[in-house]
Amino acid sequence: MDTEIPTIRRGSSWLRTVVRGALICAGSLAILLPAWLPNRPSVPLGHGTVALLQALLLAAASAVFFGATAHAGRNRPVCRILALGLAAAVIGKVEDFASLIMGRHFPENWVVGAMLLVALATAIRHRRVVLQFVGTVGTHAGSGLIAAALLLLYVFNRIIGRARFWQAALGDAYAPEVPRICKGYLDLLACYLLFIGAIGLALTLARREDPE
Repeated sequence: MDTEIPTIRRGSSWLRTVVRGALICAGSLAILLPAWLPNRPSVPLGHGTVALLQALLLAAASAVFFGATAHAGRNRPVCRILALGLAAAVIGKVEDFASLIMGRHFPENWVVGAMLLVALATAIRHRRVVLQFVGTVGTHAGSGLIAAALLLLYVFNRIIGRARFWQAALGDAYAPEVPRICKGYLDLLACYLLFIGAIGLALTLARREDPE
């Protein structure tokens, strides 16, 4: 006779889903606030508030995956690979800041290359777990937000960031700063979506039980 006590699962709530969606949308609008912050005209957009927020969001997403490794079980290599990839992106964003602090050129290519090499070695060593994760990535929470961020970075930004697009759209009202500003804020939106997606994905990986 089966005496196992059934586990009571928390039912889904439409109100909770609506609130989460509203909070994510509110955050997407909040990242536009730097446009109203005072900024020196002589400071390029890539060295200002927008670039700093991009680096902070990527660093937070990397920290989320590093923190999830302690609870991810067999998915620890996946969390480590994702954390290293995001950390490499952070290094690419803070290269200008690091060079300014050091007073000389920061060797970001070497640092990024070393991180990606460690991530690749981890993927090869734990290829079964990585392949299983890739095969089921669509079922993970946050994968849609991460996919949207990648679309912004590698599809929309290729068009919105082009001067020819804005020259055709604005005509005589075109200014050289327009594509650069739009590209910077689209990058910021993508970093925000990566951060939110990383939270959902890390929680899913950490809660999955190891197979018996």
